Parts: sequence; structure tokens; C-alpha cells
Amino acid sequence: MQLKIWHKMIIGISIPALITLTGGFFTYAYINDVKLRHGFVEIADDLRDRVLEVRRSEKNFVLHKTEEYYNYCNDGINILNRSLNGISPEIAEQVGKNDFSFLRDSLKAYSGLLIDLLGHYRQEDIFIEKVRDEGRKLEAFVKTEKHAPELSINFVLDLRRLEKDYMLFRDTASFNRMNDALSEVNSLVPSCPDCARYPEAINDLISVYNKINAMENDLLIAGRGIEDTTNRIAQSERQKVNAFFTSTQRFLMIVLILFCTLIPLFVYQTASYVVAPIKRLADITRKISEGDMTLRAPIKEHDETYTLAVSFNRMLDHLQLTRSSLEKSLELLHEKHVEVEKRASLGFLVSGVAHELNNPLNNISLTAETMKEDLQELSTEELREHIQDIISQSERAKHIIEELLDFAGTRKSTAMEKLDIINVLAESINLVANQLKVSHIHLKKDIHKTPVFIKGNQSKLEEIFVNIMVNAIHAMKESGTLSICAKPDEKEKSITVEISDTGCGIPKKYLNNIFEPFYTTKQSGLGTGLGLAVTRSLVEKHSGDIDVRSKVGEGTTFTVRFPLYTETD
Repeated sequence: MQLKIWHKMIIGISIPALITLTGGFFTYAYINDVKLRHGFVEIADDLRDRVLEVRRSEKNFVLHKTEEYYNYCNDGINILNRSLNGISPEIAEQVGKNDFSFLRDSLKAYSGLLIDLLGHYRQEDIFIEKVRDEGRKLEAFVKTEKHAPELSINFVLDLRRLEKDYMLFRDTASFNRMNDALSEVNSLVPSCPDCARYPEAINDLISVYNKINAMENDLLIAGRGIEDTTNRIAQSERQKVNAFFTSTQRFLMIVLILFCTLIPLFVYQTASYVVAPIKRLADITRKISEGDMTLRAPIKEHDETYTLAVSFNRMLDHLQLTRSSLEKSLELLHEKHVEVEKRASLGFLVSGVAHELNNPLNNISLTAETMKEDLQELSTEELREHIQDIISQSERAKHIIEELLDFAGTRKSTAMEKLDIINVLAESINLVANQLKVSHIHLKKDIHKTPVFIKGNQSKLEEIFVNIMVNAIHAMKESGTLSICAKPDEKEKSITVEISDTGCGIPKKYLNNIFEPFYTTKQSGLGTGLGLAVTRSLVEKHSGDIDVRSKVGEGTTFTVRFPLYTETD
């Protein structure tokens, strides 16, 4: 049986591995091709950018017609030539040898057109100057009035204006207007030989303009051809990359189909030999996690999980013993830490009580000193007043100490009884009143005036309120406002107590953890992290619930709700 299992497992592993290796090999080859083609795309894009830069310089050259802009265009062509010459013959062969050959020939012809166009632009400047010179001579000749009366000064000035319009716009309308005016001048040439030179200069300029227009058109066509060639190269390479991606997707889909069809067949054959025993262990583990520690894994001879089941059962035996011991240890540790937290709160209250006790003790001391010094001079009535003052101050100190002793645990009863929670809240406030004075914290109360009864334990309820108020005092440090609100809700049959401070607040990310045992945001040594955990436990024992909301920099509000007392309680 073991050999059969191993045989099936080897087959089940080797076939998927073979499919994976084959797919990986072809995928690697495809990725290499894609990487190579991606480099070709970058080369094509670089050539296209160079061509666009040349075309931009070409437009500026045609617009301004100066040697400076010709040089800009020529520099762009030189850069483009260097880029072309930097492409190896192997890359040119793979990308498109004919395209690169055409690109080089077109670029050479394009460069020649630019040189010829620059020469004609220079001729244009010469002929323009000639036209202007002949125009000025014609104006001077007209002013001599040695000509036919049809050739007036206004006619010549209008002709010069049409000349300038044609030079500026070089459009059909300007040419037609000027040509009509020249026809009139030509009709006067037989009777006015001096008028012939101006039309001849205009005709020479028109001839140059026509040549320039033809050359500009040829340059535009050549530039478009170069641009179209680089675009075609880039587009072709992108199509090849897309074709590689499509082929890769198809191949991966075939591999996926093979995985989805072959692997389940082998998994199904081996599942009954390998998976079934593991599933039994998983079911036992799930039931154990739900709390049933008495279950044990079945041990079968010749089972492939025999060793695992033996170790699993042995682990459960040790785990059950450890769990029992750990529960006792945790219970003891919890009791100790609760006591530590209570002592920490008690120590905090004692500091305020000590400050408060100092006042009656000082009064007693001063009164006794006065009686000692003026004993012979005091009347019976004055002695009685001093003695009464000492008794009052002693009663005051006694009351403070009794409240502290009550909170410290002298009242050990855990009985749940009918209590006025308003009175319990007032006594809890008295316990921290001294610390509020020491910390310069203002107390703001909004408490229901009449008794409100719940079922609870007075010492535990005081511990709830004191823990929350002590935390609030710590949060406000040396100043702030402590607000306490207690209102019954007859509709909900409950009473809500809200205790708010104006302290530093609790970040949102910590709010979900503050009721967890041993979790604290205070500095090391300032808290055990059990105060709020114990508080929530005590609230739940009174069938209540506790909630908190806080905003950093504004303060924190704890809300405690208890059900009202009913006769069925």
C-alpha cells in the first residue's frame, strides 16, 4: 500500500512539474522576445521624436526664412543622422531594412531641398530689394511729370501698396489685384519706356515666389514621408509586441487548461490515501478548539498518519494537564493584579486625602496651642468653644478616613442588594474630591435629584466610578473640567452615567483595546493596564454595559448603563 501511495504521489507531482517547466521555458523565450521588441520600440520612438523636432525646425525655417533657423533645422537633421548611423545592421534587418534604407535616402533628399530653399530665400531677398528700388524710382519718375497723364502719383502709390500686400500675404487675391494694376502699367510701356523696369522686377519676384512655393511643397512632402516612415516603424514594432503578448496569453491558457484537467485526476486518486486521514485529524482538532479536550485521534495500523496520530494524542495529554495548571495560575494572577490595581488607585486617593486631612489637623493643632498659651486667661465659655472646635475637626478627619477605609475594602460584602445609585455616585465623588482640589480640576455635575434604585454591590459600584474618575484625573494632569451626568431613562428602564474629561484624549486606533487586560497607554510605572478591564468586568456583573468615545486634544467620555431595580430582582 505504501509503495502504491508513493507511486501515485510521484506521478501526481512529476506531470504538473513537467508541464510547469515546459510552460516556464516557452514563457521565458517569449519574454526575451518581448524585451527585444520593446528595445526596438524605444529606438523607433526615439527616431520619431527626432523627426518631429526636425519638422518643427522646418516650420520655423519656412516661416522666418533666415539662415539661423536653417542652422537649427540642419542640426536636427545631423542628430537624426547620428541616431540612424548608431543602429546596427542586425537591428535594422529585424526592424525593417527597406524602411531604414528609405529613411536614409529621404533624409538626404530632404537635406538637399533645405539647402536649395535657403538659396532661393536669399534670391527672394535680392528680388524684393530690387522691386522696392524700382518702385522708388517709379515714384520719383512720376513726380517729374514727364510721362503719360494716365500714370498719376495716386496710381503709383496704390500700386506700391498692392506690392506690399502681395509681399506680405502672397495669396491669390493679393496677386490678382497687383496683376490687374501691372496690366495698366504694361499698357503704358510703349509710351513710357522708363515704366518697364518695375513690372519686370515684379515678374522676376513672382517667378522666385513660384519656385519657392514649389520647393516648400516638395519639402513638406519629403518631411511627411520621413515622419510617416518612422511612425510606420514604431507602429509595426508595437503590433509585433502585441502579437507576442497574444501568443503568450494563448500558451498560458493552454497550460492552465492542462493543469485544470490533469491535476484533479491525480489528486482525486491520492486523496483517499492521504487526505482522508488528515481530514479526520482536522475534524478532531476543530472539536478540540471548541473546548472538548477529551477527544483523541484514532490509531490504525499501516495508516500513513499513524506516527502523527500517536504524537497528536500525546500532545493532547500534555496540553490538558498544562491547561488545567494554567487556568489555576491565571485565576491567581488575575486576583493579584486586581489587588495591585486597587492599591494603585488607593495610593492615588491617599495623596488627595492626606492633603485634605492636613486642614483639620492644622486646625486642631492651632486650637490646642492657643488653649495652652492662654489657658489662665480663657473663660469657661471660650474653653468650651475651643474644645468644640477640636471635636468638630476630629469628626471631619474621622469621616475622611472612614470613606477611604470603605473604598480600601473594609466592606467585604459581595451581596447584591437594592441601592440608590445616586447616593453611591455622590460617595464616589467624595472619595476623589480631595484629589480634584489638589489637581486644580473643576467639577461639573448634572445628577438626578431623587433616588434611583438598581440592584448592585456598593463597594463594587464605587470601584467602577472611582476607577473611571481617577483615569480622567490622570488624563487632565494639573487642570481641566470633570463632568458627571446621571439621568434615568424610564422608557429603556435604565440609568445612564456619563463621566467626561477635557484631557488629552485617546487615539482612535487604541479605543478598541483599552478594556483589554494589561493594556495601558500610560508611561511605564504609572499603571498596570487592569483598571478598565476590572471596571468592565464589574459593570457586566451588574448586568450593565460600558462604552467610550474620545477625540484627541478634546477629551474622553465613558458611558455606563445599569438596568433599574424591579420587584422581580
